[in-house]
Amino acid sequence: MDPQKMPYLKEEPYFGMGKMAVSWHHDENLVERSAVAVYSHSFADPEEESEDDPQLEGRDPDIWHVGFKISWDIETPGLAIPLHQGDCYFMLDDLNATHQHCVLAGLPPRFSSTHRVAECSTGTLDYILQRCHAALQNILHEADNGDVSLKSLEPAVLKQGEEVHNEVEFEWLRQFWFQGNRYKKCTDWWLGPMAQLEELWRKMEFMTNAVLREARREGAPTEQRQEIAAAVLASLATRQNLRQEWRTRCQSRIAHTLPADQKPECRPHWEKEDASMPLPFDLTDVVSDLRSLLVDARA
Repeated sequence: MDPQKMPYLKEEPYFGMGKMAVSWHHDENLVERSAVAVYSHSFADPEEESEDDPQLEGRDPDIWHVGFKISWDIETPGLAIPLHQGDCYFMLDDLNATHQHCVLAGLPPRFSSTHRVAECSTGTLDYILQRCHAALQNILHEADNGDVSLKSLEPAVLKQGEEVHNEVEFEWLRQFWFQGNRYKKCTDWWLGPMAQLEELWRKMEFMTNAVLREARREGAPTEQRQEIAAAVLASLATRQNLRQEWRTRCQSRIAHTLPADQKPECRPHWEKEDASMPLPFDLTDVVSDLRSLLVDARA
C-alpha cells in the first residue's frame, strides 16, 4: 500500500490520529483467545518529516502506526504504536475481543502479512455451500423458467431459508464485489465459487417468491398465511434495509474517487423491469404487504 497514491484515505474520526489505511475493527471468525500476529514492512523509514502533514500530538504522521482502543469506547484515549521496517506485533489472549485496532498510514509504501487461527466451523466456502444446499432442499419442483414449488410451509423451515438467503447475499456476494476487481491482479480463483454462490442465491430468490405466493394465495387458511408472513417478515425487512445500505456505500463520494479496478460493484443488482428475476431489488412494497397482512390479522 502506497499512501502517496491514495488521496482518498479517511481521517481517524475519534482521536485525531491522522490518515487511516485500515479503519477501526476486530479480526473476526477466529478461535477464541487465539493470537493474531502481524508482520509489517515499510520500504524505508522516512528520514525527513513531510512538510504537508500536520503535527499530530502523540504520533509522527510520517511513520506507520497501529492504533488500539477499547471496543465501542471513544472517551478513553486511544493508543498509537509506531511500526518500523520489519516490526512484528502480536494481539494475545482476549485483546482482539476487548479492543479494536486500526492501521494509521505513514509516508513510505508498506506491505504486511497477518497470521490468524481461523474458526473453520463457519465462515468457510464449504460451510456456506452446505448452508445453501440445505436451504434449497425445500424446493419440491423447479420449472424451466425458474419458478419453484415448496416441500414445506413450516414457519421454522421458511425462516431458516430466508436467513441463509441473507447470509449468502450480504456476508459473501456483496462483501466480495464491494472490493471491486483489485484481487484479480493476484488470482481469479474466487470468481468460480462466487459464480456458484450467485446461482444458488438466484434460486433462493425464486424460493422467496414461492413463499410470498403462498402468503398471498386466495383461499388459503388465513392462519397459515399469517404464520408464513410472520416467519419471513424480519428477514425480508433486513434484506431491504441492507440492500439500500450497500447501494449507498457503492455510490458514495469516496467510492467514485477510487481507481477503476478498485471501484465497488453493487452486485447482485437488477432493474425493476428485469424479467429474469422473480422479485424486485427494492422490497419496500413486499415488506409493506407482509406487515399489512399481519396488521389485518390483529384488527
